[in-house]
Amino acid sequence: MLGITQNLLAYYPVLSIKVIQEFAKAYFPLVELTCQQFQINLHDTGINGDHFGLQVLSDIEFDQCHKILLQYTKLVHDHVIHQRRNRVYHYHLPVQVNGITIPKIEIFEPKPDADISKLRPGIEHIAFVVDDYDQFLTEYKSKRIPIDKEINLQGSKFFKTKFINIIEIEFRNDELGGKD
Repeated sequence: MLGITQNLLAYYPVLSIKVIQEFAKAYFPLVELTCQQFQINLHDTGINGDHFGLQVLSDIEFDQCHKILLQYTKLVHDHVIHQRRNRVYHYHLPVQVNGITIPKIEIFEPKPDADISKLRPGIEHIAFVVDDYDQFLTEYKSKRIPIDKEINLQGSKFFKTKFINIIEIEFRNDELGGKD
């Protein structure tokens, strides 16, 4: 059990809401700077914070993060996607950083065929919902935003950016896990 706790302390900023707030204070300015380079203003009225995406490295760590998150969140989505567990939690008190509200956190296990050594444990991405997703995607493709992947799961659309640094941003047409 000690090894699991040490991994949680080393990788996952989910041990308390305060720790997540502190992580967001350090992470979010990098997200804003990256977006500014592509003329994306995260404070536009058509862009809203949605969630942090948290990558865990095993089913044991997934279960431990789940227990910790239930202390200050409500589970709103529990599914198996791409042969791995995926859960979305709505914070009792949303994370606020630089005027942006991030109301949820998503956790997911590695895909079955994933090379664990190449995964980034901890907060892997931050997601935003945009009002006119298709127009947004077209506009920013023309600005040559590096896109890692585009997904359409039964009308739930999103794309993830691909940047060299530690910033991965997801832009969505809807809220992950639905509205609370």
